[in-house]
Amino acid sequence: MRRLVLLMLGILVALALAAGVFLLRMPGTGSGSGELEEQMAAMEEPTEAFANALHDCSQAILLGDSKGTRACFAGTVTGTPFPVVAMPPRQEPFGLLLHGWDLATTPAPIPGDDFVASLEELLDHFSDLEDMRLKVKTSEATEDHQRVTARMAFWIIGRDSGGRREWLRGWAEISGTKGPDETWPLDRFTITEMDSMVASRDIFIDVAREAGLAAEDPPVLEHPTVGLAAYGAATGDVNNDGLMDLFSTGSDGNSLYLNNGDGTFRDVAAEVFVHVLPRPAAAGLFLDYDNDGDLDLFMSSFGPQYLFENRLVPDGVLSFRDVSQRAGVDRPAVGFSAVAADINGDGLPDIYVASYNDYGRILPDRWDAGRNGTPNLLFVNQGDGTFKEQAAEWGVADGRWSYAAAFADIDEDGDQDLYVANDFGGGNALFMNEGGRFVDRASDRGVYDGGYSMGVSFGDYDRDGDLDLHVTKMSSTAGRRILSRLGTGELPSRDRLNELAGGNALYLNLGDGVFRDVSGEAGPFAAGWAWGGGFIDINNDGFVDLHTPNGFLSGASMKDT
Repeated sequence: MRRLVLLMLGILVALALAAGVFLLRMPGTGSGSGELEEQMAAMEEPTEAFANALHDCSQAILLGDSKGTRACFAGTVTGTPFPVVAMPPRQEPFGLLLHGWDLATTPAPIPGDDFVASLEELLDHFSDLEDMRLKVKTSEATEDHQRVTARMAFWIIGRDSGGRREWLRGWAEISGTKGPDETWPLDRFTITEMDSMVASRDIFIDVAREAGLAAEDPPVLEHPTVGLAAYGAATGDVNNDGLMDLFSTGSDGNSLYLNNGDGTFRDVAAEVFVHVLPRPAAAGLFLDYDNDGDLDLFMSSFGPQYLFENRLVPDGVLSFRDVSQRAGVDRPAVGFSAVAADINGDGLPDIYVASYNDYGRILPDRWDAGRNGTPNLLFVNQGDGTFKEQAAEWGVADGRWSYAAAFADIDEDGDQDLYVANDFGGGNALFMNEGGRFVDRASDRGVYDGGYSMGVSFGDYDRDGDLDLHVTKMSSTAGRRILSRLGTGELPSRDRLNELAGGNALYLNLGDGVFRDVSGEAGPFAAGWAWGGGFIDINNDGFVDLHTPNGFLSGASMKDT
C-alpha cells in the first residue's frame, strides 16, 4: 500500500514542483521532492489504515456480522445515533421518491452497544442489502499518528421493506483511535446529512440470462496475453430483419447474438465464422464498408486489425468472410476501440482506431503526461474494397495512450471532426477537419482535458441544437485527499492536479464549437475508475442522460483492487 501511496504522491508533488509552487505548511519540510513525498506518505499512512478499517466495517455490516460490526465502535460513541424514522417522501422526476430522515441535532455520549443497535434498527428498514460503504473523504491525523479525524460519506443500497430499490446516502464527522491489530474503533460519529432515493418502480431489470445473453469469461489473469480491455460490444441489424443484434468480444471468443424478435437472442458467432480469431479482439464496429446494403464487422485488436465482410448481400445467407489482409486493414496496433465516419465526403465510411500500448510490459513515460503510446490508425476507404492507412498524412496519428474516439461535426461546416480521449494525463485531442487534413484545436476550443480519459460521447444535453461533450475519466478519493495536504494557500497547479483525480467532465458547447467545462455546476461526476459510457436518453423523455460503467479487477476485499 505504501508504494501505491508514494506513486500518487510522486505524481502530485512532481506537478506542484513543475508549477514552481511549494505551499506545504509543515514544520521542517525540506526542498527536495523525495523528502516531501516521504513526509506526505507518513501523513497519509494512518489515514489509509483508517480508511481500510472502515472498508472492513462496511463488509461486516453488509454481511450481518454482529461481532465484526460491534468491533468497529468504541465503548462509548459521542455523536448522533442512526435515525430510524423516515420523513414523508416527495415525488422526483423519473418515478423517483426522495425522503429525508429524522436526524438528532445534538451530539451526546452514547454507549457503543446502543449506537450499534440504532444502526441495526436502520438496517431493518431494508428487506435486502446489496452494498454498504463507509468512505473517508477528508482527514487529519495527530502528530503521533494514533488518532484520525475525518469527514466520511456513507451509503446503503438495497430494497426497502416494500421491496423498492433504495439508495440511502449521508455524511458524518467521525474520529477513531488506533487499536491493536490495525483496528480503529470509532469514538465519534455525528451524522450531518442523510437522505434516501427510492425507485417507485424498477426501471431496469437484469434479464440477460432469460434473453440468452448471459456469458462469463474466465478471470483476466488466466489470459495474461489478452490484456485488460478485451471486452467491447456493438449493435446493428446484421441480417436486415429490422431488429437490432448484438456483437461482443471476449477473451475466449466472440459472440454474435441475433435478435429473435420475442425478447430473446441466439448466439450464431460460430455459425457465421466470427467466434474465434488468431488473436482476441478488443472491440467491434459495424459499418457497411462496401455500400452493398448489409453491415460488415470491423474489430480492433492487440495485433493486426480485422475486417469481416457480411455475405448476406449477395449470397442471401448471413455469414462473414475475413477480408482483413485483402482490404489492407491488417495493420498492427494496440487497438482499444474504433469508430467510423466519412471524413472526405466521398460517401464511403472510413475507420479510425484508438491505439493504446502494451501496458504492464511498457509503462507510461510520465504518469501525469504520458506520451509514449502507439500511433493511432486511420483507414481511408478507397471505394474498391480496400483501405489506405493515412493517419500521418491526415495529421491524426496520435501517439498518446488513446482509449476511445468519436466523430462529430463540431463546427457545423458539413464535415466530420474527431475527438480522441487519451489516458495517463497526456491530454485529449480535438482534430478539426480542415479539408484533407485534421488540425488539433483541443486547447483553443477548451477541451484539452489532461485527466486519465477513457471514454468520449457527444450529445445535446441542453437541447440548444449543438453537440456537447462528455469525457469519462478517473476520480480518486485518495488523490483528492492527498491534494488537500498541499497547503491552504492558492496553488497555481491546483486545476491541473484536480484533472487527474476529479472524475468525468461535461463540456457545454457555446454555439460556435468552443466549449466550457460545466462539470462542477452540472455534476460533479465522480464515478471511480470509469470507462466508456456517455449520453443516452434512458427514459425517452427527450433529454439525454449520462451512464458510466466503472470498476476494476476485484480482490478479496473492498480495499483490494
